[in-house]
Amino acid sequence: SFTRRVQGRLATWNLRVELCATPSEQVTAVARRRLREMRIPRQYTERAMLRQHPNGLATLTVTGNGLDMADAFRTIDQQHPGKSFIARMLGKAGAAPAARTRVTTMAVLQLEDYGTILRRERDDVLVRTTSGAVVTGAQLVERACANEGLITVISRALGPVDLYRFERFASVKQRTMLAAEHPTCAWPGCTIPAERGQFHHLTPWSHGGETNVANLVTLCNYHNGVNDDDPNAPPRRGRLTRKGGKIIWQPPHTH
Repeated sequence: SFTRRVQGRLATWNLRVELCATPSEQVTAVARRRLREMRIPRQYTERAMLRQHPNGLATLTVTGNGLDMADAFRTIDQQHPGKSFIARMLGKAGAAPAARTRVTTMAVLQLEDYGTILRRERDDVLVRTTSGAVVTGAQLVERACANEGLITVISRALGPVDLYRFERFASVKQRTMLAAEHPTCAWPGCTIPAERGQFHHLTPWSHGGETNVANLVTLCNYHNGVNDDDPNAPPRRGRLTRKGGKIIWQPPHTH
């Protein structure tokens, strides 16, 4: 009954094989998740829809420019979403002012194009450039593109290395570096913005994974939950890992 909804013989057989290997009490849940993942992405256009509910409430759905919708969403009081949205739309006194989305230029340097890392020192890294000179990451960035705004140094072998700006910041710095590497959720095919995601440890904290950028990636709430964190548990959905400096999805039943 589930495989009849799948298009393509290969996809049908892949689902059938997986469900045959799934414990009977989990078949329905696994099948529904797979069918959701195989849906053809919708083509969105500007539109507005209103649904009336029996209890007197209604749901208004509006599709429009992404930045404008993000600005509108930020003005909504999540404790009183309906009232705050209507107050803002009708221009009532006390409504929160619209906050424009801040767009910041992010320049990415491929470290291997300039040199190699020698070691990390305090809050920076030391880099031996292709000319033989040893400079800090900040000096390298200043020489390369000091006027580009935020600059993230990314290594092809290690992933994000450091982020430079005119002030110091800790976890925010890590999040900004990860967003430079993956502007959206890093799970293949997911388009949830990184700013709405969560930090995910590639090697779980409970298994000795450290909270550093090389061991972190940004995932949305859903994919952070379905990622197979425990390397000792039977694989179900696959997991993200870093290979050759890049984040890749490792399917289940592979090493």
